[in-house]
Parts: sequence; C-alpha cells; structure tokens
Amino acid sequence: MIFFVVMYLMLKVMIDRCAASISMMKIFGYRKKEINRLYLNGNLVIVAASTAAGIPLSKAVMDAAYPYLTANVAAGLNLAFDWRLYAGLFVSILALYSAITPFLIMRINRILLAEALKNKE
Repeated sequence: MIFFVVMYLMLKVMIDRCAASISMMKIFGYRKKEINRLYLNGNLVIVAASTAAGIPLSKAVMDAAYPYLTANVAAGLNLAFDWRLYAGLFVSILALYSAITPFLIMRINRILLAEALKNKE
C-alpha cells in the first residue's frame, strides 16, 4: 500500500510540474488521449527500465551490505533469489503503475486551461 502511495505521489508531482505545458496543449487542441499518451506512456518506459535495472542492482547492494549489517549476529540466511521472484517483482510494479494510471488521467483532466495564463516567474 505504501509503495502505491509513493509511486502515485512521485508521478503526481511530475504531472503538477508540467501543468502549464499540459494546459497549453489543451489550448492548442490536443485530445485527452494524445496528452495522456505523451505524459503517461513515456513514464511507463522509464518505470519499466528503472525497475528492470533497479531490482538486480538493489539486490546486489543488499547482498554486499548484509554481512556488515549482521556482523554481531550468529545467524544465517539464504540470500538466493529465484528468477521467478525477479519476474514477479517486475510484473507487480508494472501492475501497480497500471493501477495508478487512471488516477493520473483524472489529475490531467482536471488541469484547467487557465493554468497556461498564470505567470510562473
């Protein structure tokens, strides 16, 4: 649940920062579908690429740090991950992104045309 909220907030901030650009696109006559594709589908590629790179990288960092974190503990732990766990994590993060997308679409649709007229300087 917390990962859902963190991902939503991160993507919401990105959309809020682009509110003036989205408003200008609405003024110039772009359809909602085109705006959504431009701002949300581009994020899908970034989320997928960062997930594919980040999961193995974070596993390697934690494998390297684990012996130092448990130096005073006399316990053992199997740190091996099955390939299905990597695939499951990847699919679950993409499913989470797909669940967040309708909320982000509603956020984009609520951006007013007057946003482009506001002075940002």
